[in-house]
Amino acid sequence: MKSFVGSRAKKILMHSNIGQPFFTDFKVDSALDWQMSRAEKYAIINLLTHLKPNVSIEIGTFKGGSLQVIDAFSQEVYSIDISSAPKKFLSEKFNKVHFLVGESHVLVSQLLKDLDTQGKSVDFVLIDGDHTTAAVKRDILTVLNHPHKKKVHIILHDSFNPQCRKGISTIDYKKFPHVKLVELDYIGGSYWHNDTYREMWGGFALIVIDPTHNNGVEITASLQHMQKSLFWRSVHLFKDPLQFLVPFKQRLFRKLGIRQRIEMYKQFDD
Repeated sequence: MKSFVGSRAKKILMHSNIGQPFFTDFKVDSALDWQMSRAEKYAIINLLTHLKPNVSIEIGTFKGGSLQVIDAFSQEVYSIDISSAPKKFLSEKFNKVHFLVGESHVLVSQLLKDLDTQGKSVDFVLIDGDHTTAAVKRDILTVLNHPHKKKVHIILHDSFNPQCRKGISTIDYKKFPHVKLVELDYIGGSYWHNDTYREMWGGFALIVIDPTHNNGVEITASLQHMQKSLFWRSVHLFKDPLQFLVPFKQRLFRKLGIRQRIEMYKQFDD
């Protein structure tokens, strides 16, 4: 038994698809790469079934896994991605989705103003774009700084990741009186299931904006102790302080003709 747990079981956990088996009445398109855990998939389907948004925004689309759910339950959807690949490969499949390409904080800021001009309001936002601390924080603040007229639910993917979590948790939410709730662990994350060594990914944070609310914000992190405990055993303890070296690594890999993992989010036609 000890041998099984220590070796064979480790391989099973590292290479298994944590999204399967998946039981739902929602018709999932298996051709779309949906990079979320089973718990996250259940959560977003049920949340959107309840919310039935008029207007939704997704920041970070990749291959359309979560977009298929947002599209199914929303009247109007805006997909925002730094890459043109989602627009190229998904626009025919999702013909009611508006695909916008560029920097998310710039596009979202203008989009929210345009929606106001049209007499519309966003109801749901999924933030799953650039996963650096600065970018996550910037995307959140872009949404929070807008004077919303209706309640907005914001889901932030990979809230278990230390960089993403720092971007979420270091915002002073008390400066935004209409923010009603911030839950960093609406859905928990874990050490990721692929070949990355002890990298912390997954998890949903939830932020609720309510224009009628001005009684202070409730901030919770139900898995904070576990997240911290895993962090001290993770690769992030050494990897994250070296993030400043990433641009040098990217230039070196390009010169050597080595394809980097980050490129799959920008070009996924092969």
